[in-house]
Amino acid sequence: MVRKRLIAWGLMLSGLTLLPACGREPKPPEVIRSQGPGDLVLLIEREDGAGPYVESTVERFRVTTSGETLKSVRWSANAGALEPAADQVSWKLPQAGTASLSVSVETESGKTAEGAVHFNVVAAPLASSAVIDSGPDVTGAGCDLAFDSTGKAHVVYTNETHNSLWYASWDGTAWKTEQIEGPGFNNGGVFVVKGVLAVDPVTGTPHVAYTKGTGNIATASTRVGYATRVNGVWVREEVDASVVMRFSLALNPAQAQRPVIVFSSNPAGIVRVATRTAANTWSTVPLTANTQVLTSDALFDAAGALHVITHVPSSGYVSQSLQVLRGSTLESFPLKTSTTAPWLATAWAPDSRLLALSNSISDGEWNAIEDITVGTPAASSTRRVSTVDYKYAASDLAYGGGKPVVALRNGTALALGTTDAQGFWTYTQLGTVQDSSRPSVAVHPTDGVPHVCYQRDGKVTFQ
Repeated sequence: MVRKRLIAWGLMLSGLTLLPACGREPKPPEVIRSQGPGDLVLLIEREDGAGPYVESTVERFRVTTSGETLKSVRWSANAGALEPAADQVSWKLPQAGTASLSVSVETESGKTAEGAVHFNVVAAPLASSAVIDSGPDVTGAGCDLAFDSTGKAHVVYTNETHNSLWYASWDGTAWKTEQIEGPGFNNGGVFVVKGVLAVDPVTGTPHVAYTKGTGNIATASTRVGYATRVNGVWVREEVDASVVMRFSLALNPAQAQRPVIVFSSNPAGIVRVATRTAANTWSTVPLTANTQVLTSDALFDAAGALHVITHVPSSGYVSQSLQVLRGSTLESFPLKTSTTAPWLATAWAPDSRLLALSNSISDGEWNAIEDITVGTPAASSTRRVSTVDYKYAASDLAYGGGKPVVALRNGTALALGTTDAQGFWTYTQLGTVQDSSRPSVAVHPTDGVPHVCYQRDGKVTFQ
């Protein structure tokens, strides 16, 4: 076993290296060592671990002495969460970067020593890609990914071969797939164009909104439908007979996760809010009095205020605004005015900050992402805009682990982006995906690892 030596009376250690464990399983503890003479010999062992140090994982360390009995041990770290227990400590590692673990000891004979070990924490690796639906059909041009509070993955995706909508869930060993809607015989099933997903974080119940219709899909008028899983069976409901092109689904935490669908027609119409008041019962009211278009995913805050972004077309330009519905009072905050109005993916960040990411941008467009600190009233909000990448064709947004996470598709290349300690974007290439498809990204709630669903080789895929 390799020893670590510290000089008594306060020598600070530096320049340490990590030695991987070797031998057959079970592997011996990994030992962190230092150089230099000294009269107090300590061993700092990494217990039950080997290899790289990965962010958000929990590592255990132990300190022992040679020929001395420890009277007191104090642990500290520059980041992460420590749970000390005398000569042992559990450390939930911080985000990727340089990490320092310090220990200060006193022996029964009165000797003292302290030291710090420094090493690199690496980013959590993405899971290997896996096909969710391995059937013969083309699937996944549209998919939506979510996790519940236990970390169970849920996905809704389209089947392009038969224009149907499917749901998949991960049971711990395999993906289980179920059809929600599609062409059917005497069951009311019709063609589906697009679906979106919201999951009750506590119960894990999936809620799905989708657009459906009959006739030529390219030109047919579509309406919005809703489905949820009740006792293992998908129950479909009619929401509204209006023509629908843009829509979003959110669950109201102030009303027991009640489903709410916000929708509008295209190119312009009245934005409407449909609330599920009981099984197969929906109440629809206009959100805005004038002609507007829904432009973003809908979000509720903890108090039940509904947040969406809309735009007003005018003489070739569109003026976007954040709309906040508090009870029956609608508040607005103006955003950008431009010649285009892409869809905006939204996510909550700390301190009532609403992030909104453009689904696509032209070369070098500067306002790809909005960071809106929502005020009360909404007119007192403030905003900052930032670039994400020089250009991309499709995207999605999530927030977790103290930072935003984006999935960016540019042609057939897919990248996962997040920020470093200085706020610069860093990118992980995920490989080749299907052109003209849109990815979906979500952050696992227990380990902080981002995951994506997307279409590769004509199959809906998870990574």
